[in-house]
Amino acid sequence: MTKSEIDQAIYDTAIEQGFNPTAAKLIVAQARFESADYTSNVFKTDNNTSGIKYIGSRQINASRGLLSPEGDYYAHFDTIQDCINDKIVRLYNIKMGGVTPQQLKDSTDATQFANLLKQRGYYGSSASEYASGMKNKLFKINILEFYTKNKTAVNFAVVGLVLIGLTGYFYYLKKKKVVL
Repeated sequence: MTKSEIDQAIYDTAIEQGFNPTAAKLIVAQARFESADYTSNVFKTDNNTSGIKYIGSRQINASRGLLSPEGDYYAHFDTIQDCINDKIVRLYNIKMGGVTPQQLKDSTDATQFANLLKQRGYYGSSASEYASGMKNKLFKINILEFYTKNKTAVNFAVVGLVLIGLTGYFYYLKKKKVVL
């Protein structure tokens, strides 16, 4: 999968689970931040987009992966989508640290999302550092706009623009009396 395809898979899964579009984009930024833009060893070896630790049978399609610096293990997933499902479908649908799944789904910015994750005990750094890292990734995400149900409409719009461009090009050639 390309980075854009991974981004889209994360976004689509989050939308399907009831996250608002902003919160879904934040999960994409979070995955990019935690996996060094999908280049980390844990990502490459374990298809683990977020450094998720292995906790056993409660996880969706996970087994024990690489040894972490803390002495426990990262979760290994057979596919990237398995990791996405474990995080979004399982982990983010559990109430933790007093934070409900709906609060995560309703997040409107990186600072709020980072604070909620911190309250859930998700990471060890400061909330402001974590939010800053996510904001940085939001700016670097290659997808200009995510789309889910409107893929056909977007594709027709692109085809329409191409046809308009070709029509204009042929009109130009006709005006210049170029023989085709």
